[in-house]
Amino acid sequence: MTWNGNGKKWAAAVCVLAFLAGLVPVLYLTGYAHATGDDFGYGTLTHAAWLDTHSLAEVFRAAVRTVKNYYTGWQGTWFSVFLFTLQPEVFSPDAYWVVPLLMIGLTVAGVSIAGHYFFVRKAGYSRTGFLALDCLVLFILIQFVPSTKSAIFWYNGAAHYVVPFFLALAAITVSGLYMDTGKKRYLALSLLCMGCLGGASYLAALLAPIGIVYLWILYGRKHRRSLWLLIPVAAEMAGLVISLLAPGNQVRGGEDLGVSAGRAASAIMESFRQGILTVGDYLREKPLMFLLMVPAAGIIWMELSRRKEGSAYRLPGLFAAAMFCVYCAMFSPGIYAGTELSGGVPNTVFQVFVLTMTASLAYVLGWLHSRLEKVRERKQMQGKDAGRNRRRVCLAAAGALICAGVLVLYRSTVRDTTFFVCAEYILSGQADDYRVQMEERRAILLDDSIRNAQLPAMNADQGPLMHMEVLKDPDSWTNTVVRDFYRKDSVVEIDREGT
Repeated sequence: MTWNGNGKKWAAAVCVLAFLAGLVPVLYLTGYAHATGDDFGYGTLTHAAWLDTHSLAEVFRAAVRTVKNYYTGWQGTWFSVFLFTLQPEVFSPDAYWVVPLLMIGLTVAGVSIAGHYFFVRKAGYSRTGFLALDCLVLFILIQFVPSTKSAIFWYNGAAHYVVPFFLALAAITVSGLYMDTGKKRYLALSLLCMGCLGGASYLAALLAPIGIVYLWILYGRKHRRSLWLLIPVAAEMAGLVISLLAPGNQVRGGEDLGVSAGRAASAIMESFRQGILTVGDYLREKPLMFLLMVPAAGIIWMELSRRKEGSAYRLPGLFAAAMFCVYCAMFSPGIYAGTELSGGVPNTVFQVFVLTMTASLAYVLGWLHSRLEKVRERKQMQGKDAGRNRRRVCLAAAGALICAGVLVLYRSTVRDTTFFVCAEYILSGQADDYRVQMEERRAILLDDSIRNAQLPAMNADQGPLMHMEVLKDPDSWTNTVVRDFYRKDSVVEIDREGT
């Protein structure tokens, strides 16, 4: 079985099946997810507009009013706030199931689009080989993500990080395609993505221009048309200025939050320290993630061996250092702001780490393969490579044994994967308890004859799902946003019977 024959297909099939199998409990929980907390606060005006008019135009106007309110009163990320106002329960109490599908779909699409550009179009990998590598990387991204709430199940958290992450990867890809082809549709798409990123997560807004600059250094310098990409970059910068100047930022982050060169320099230096420390955390907490890089390296090596003409892989140390800088840059916005970070921030940091680690691995292996190519050709000409296939089998067997040993030693970390967290939540019966109690609660909230809603108490800890519980104080924040969203006079928590 050779890599160019059935071996490649089998590898792709195994990776695809592993990726899909890992999603089974996640997809099972799609019907259990519900709006909570910020979903209600940002969706109050748009929900009222939909109930009163069923007009998308009126919903849009309400969304703009919400953006204005939060721009002056809480935060300047205008595009994210606009997305927040369109959470699915604005339109239907039974529509929230689409959130996990949407967020997983955007993660898969963003990583696959960018991966196809770099590995298939630029590096010359076969589509089957790339499919195997892509599914392996996606498996790591989803199974080891720090917060399933902000990555998959909670619209408000995911819309602020997953959507911009997709836009950043899309912007980098279409910008590269414009450099390659000069087709204006790619420039237009880059402008659209970058314009939206100006009002979204600062991490993604930083990732996109860095990626475009790297692309220009690698490919774009040869084409004067690449300078037109300054327009999308300028559009993002303009959006960021609007976002940064929002009066609401100081309400949320304090009066000390502002533009400071000294503070920025300090944040950049600290980001490298945080980057190194976090890699150490990953090694301790997610060793299986690094173990999965072994078959990824095997796929990359086989694809490099398949090609008769290798790409130029020069200065691997510099490339790896550049990728590490991209990863560390993701810490800078949070450090600069100095405020409490949401679960989406470590998610984006983790995602960028996995992608830059994969890129560094592919590049270093490409450099090593090109260095060994002449030696290998010489051995083949001299007939000294007859045992090559036998050595491959021995190495594969040794690798499988090592992987099995590591799995036994670190089997406890398997329980921290998204698959096991979701499966345990389901099998323990907690998911069904949550569903029954949420149906009970929604029946009260959707009953227009009940003006003062009394909601039986629930467990706020819902495993992989996000749930912000209402309190006994009717003036607490969660109570007020639920009250306003459902148009009640008051919402309070009461003790559940039998407790």
